[in-house]
Amino acid sequence: MALLLGAKGEDLLTRRGTAEFVEQVRQGLYARMAHLSAGDEELLLLGVRSTLEEELAAEQRCREDFSRALDETDQAEDVQELILVQDRLRAMAVDHFRRRGSVTAFHLMRTVALDRITGAALRITVSQMAVGGVGLPAGRWCWMALGSAGRGEVGRFDACDFLLVHEGNEAGSSFVGFSGRGAGLLERLGIRSRAGITPASSSWRGSLAEWRQRIAVRALEGGGDLDWLIRLADLRLVAGDPSLAAEMVNVVRSALTAQIDPLREIARRTAMMQSGFDFFGRLRVERGMFNLSLYGIGPIVANVRIMTVRFDIQETATTERIRGLLYGGRIDVELAERLLRAWHCFCRHAIQREIAGENGILVDVEEFGEDAEHELHASLEAVGSLQKIVYSSISGQG
Repeated sequence: MALLLGAKGEDLLTRRGTAEFVEQVRQGLYARMAHLSAGDEELLLLGVRSTLEEELAAEQRCREDFSRALDETDQAEDVQELILVQDRLRAMAVDHFRRRGSVTAFHLMRTVALDRITGAALRITVSQMAVGGVGLPAGRWCWMALGSAGRGEVGRFDACDFLLVHEGNEAGSSFVGFSGRGAGLLERLGIRSRAGITPASSSWRGSLAEWRQRIAVRALEGGGDLDWLIRLADLRLVAGDPSLAAEMVNVVRSALTAQIDPLREIARRTAMMQSGFDFFGRLRVERGMFNLSLYGIGPIVANVRIMTVRFDIQETATTERIRGLLYGGRIDVELAERLLRAWHCFCRHAIQREIAGENGILVDVEEFGEDAEHELHASLEAVGSLQKIVYSSISGQG
């Protein structure tokens, strides 16, 4: 079964996965029914239908409850009310993951919750500034996410990076207080950046013209600064003006389009990220722990992103980028499915450990059964196949 819950619309991978799943179910039913009487066959099929109807009803209830909780964020008047709603939304996402095990559905629920809570926090910030007689933001603005939050792959709220874009250089001073107060309120909600990437810092806020200049300077300098620019390809609007956000995205894309030759060196380095296998083909562990981020999640994100940047694929989510590469003819169906399974494998283990309150990126492979270890090996092999394609198709070796 293809691991595509939360996918946008129907596509080739969805149809293939659905067809495979239905065929497996059909074969299982036929094998069971071969030993039943005619009456019992009908009872079995009725039981299957009843179970499916119950599952569909449960999913519908989950969507409705989650939607109602999201709507409550729009009514919240202070941080304490937001905290209560936030806790409910998190509990719903965790409960759904425990029941369904869907990485994409978990990321989607957490991302939607992050966006609505952030939007509500910024609304409350503006309201408090107005009541306090503090100068309000002058003109349009947009609060944008990058990193995992930008890609819509939110797991933990304490790993969310944001920047602010506003219009008009002369309006910049009016956004200083707004950015600081907004970021401070988000921190009280546990929504913060581990790397200090926040609009509270002048480095991460500015007018569109200022951002265009910063990007141009970074692109001109190249090297490590180009890595910074490539990471901006993950930008996604969270709150504020959509048209201004679209302009910012276009600035980033235009700058990246002009960097084809420097991108080759970045792609070469990305394709040569350290493998999760050691010299003898064993899992690379340190003190018995395997690093999911260093050898799994990180390489998939980086290699898929560099390919989508090079071939101008506009998606930001890793799973959607993989589809974009498939339909752009950059990878085949087999590798696309292997990469989606690998992504699910790595992220599933990470989410399980985070829910348990442990370090989400380190797993003890000694606790794995044979099937789980085989899945991890296959996932790392898919990453290796992707890196070979990146090296040959972008770095100029093929």
